[in-house]
Amino acid sequence: MFNASATEFATFDRTLEPLLARASARAADTEQLAMDATRLLSVRPDQLAIVVKQPFFKRLWGGLTGNTQAHTTAAQTQLFEMQRLSWRYLQLLNERELMLAHTMITVKNNLLTLAVKETETRDMLTMMAKRITDRFMALEQRVDTIEIQQNIHSWLLTLETHDYPDRYPAKLRMLRVIQDFFTLKAGNWSVTEIKYLQKALKDVELPWREGITLGDFIDGLIDEIDAQGFDAYDRLIEVNGAQGRIEHQFILDNISAPSHKALYKIADSYNHSSDVIDLLADQLSITRREALKRVLRGFIEKEGIDTSITIPLRDLAVELLGCRGLVLGLSGVTTACKPTDQQKHYKDLGDGTVLDTQTNLQWMRCALGQTWNGQTCVGEANEFNWNDAKKQPIITITLGTVIGVYPRLMN
Repeated sequence: MFNASATEFATFDRTLEPLLARASARAADTEQLAMDATRLLSVRPDQLAIVVKQPFFKRLWGGLTGNTQAHTTAAQTQLFEMQRLSWRYLQLLNERELMLAHTMITVKNNLLTLAVKETETRDMLTMMAKRITDRFMALEQRVDTIEIQQNIHSWLLTLETHDYPDRYPAKLRMLRVIQDFFTLKAGNWSVTEIKYLQKALKDVELPWREGITLGDFIDGLIDEIDAQGFDAYDRLIEVNGAQGRIEHQFILDNISAPSHKALYKIADSYNHSSDVIDLLADQLSITRREALKRVLRGFIEKEGIDTSITIPLRDLAVELLGCRGLVLGLSGVTTACKPTDQQKHYKDLGDGTVLDTQTNLQWMRCALGQTWNGQTCVGEANEFNWNDAKKQPIITITLGTVIGVYPRLMN
């Protein structure tokens, strides 16, 4: 379906070259467009009239063609050409190593779960996903020098003391781990840091290696929200920018990854569509919870996703983390968030450390090699190769007692 002649490839490449040339400098826009391009691949001609009105199509049309005006009149033949151009865009991003590590996993996930029935197209999507996976593994093998993230190491070392398995059911527990990790570092994650996140899932007793369908994930999440309460869920998906909490509608409009959009559609269903859900439940003589599950599965399927295809839980977590970072990047914030309600329990001790008054853990503000000047970290962060990193002592403060430990690194 997406094959092209050498002449057509040359034409596509000339069209895409300006976009690719600025891909590294505009990482958030590139990541957003890669998700949009993936989303387009599952669109059928009979869906075009609806799709052209969606924000992702407008972005993709303008980004790939440079024309921001005529997208609402796109014809079926133009849809096919846009899909081939999107396919080539993803190929070139992968071949030229222009995707961030977490973006590779997100695009791979979305390619594998697209609801495409044609065998030839499905085979091409699978092959593309494999090439991206191979590229990620090659990138992983090349990582021989890492910048030590002191706060992430300390968090991993003390993660078991938070008793998350007792405090949160499985799906909400994963969201809590993602939220914690995001608070420690809000973007630009290395391959090693992504593996830290995956290790954290293992440490909180989640089946990180096992596959899960997006349908089962959403169903389970709704069950847990019903038991734990919506407010607990709402706090876990909150993203804060420089001006405060980022609106859910902004997130829905700007992130086209269906897994991430589903999180905010759940919130929207609780906040704004409650009467509709109740009416559906009455008409079908089912519980409100089951009605909500049907609505959410229908939404995901309209996004072109096959809800029965499994992906590893660890990859789903990376996808949700990456989308969270992209929200922050697109909102105009590319560094740390402003203090949130969850962060108000941190007390500045004035010596380059802060105290978490809820857990009584003390954290360094800066990486090893840097110092805190009262406003920001100054100096160069130390870099270590793998063997030297394992030899570096770090200090953790547990229950008010200082204990010297060595960093527990992943093998």
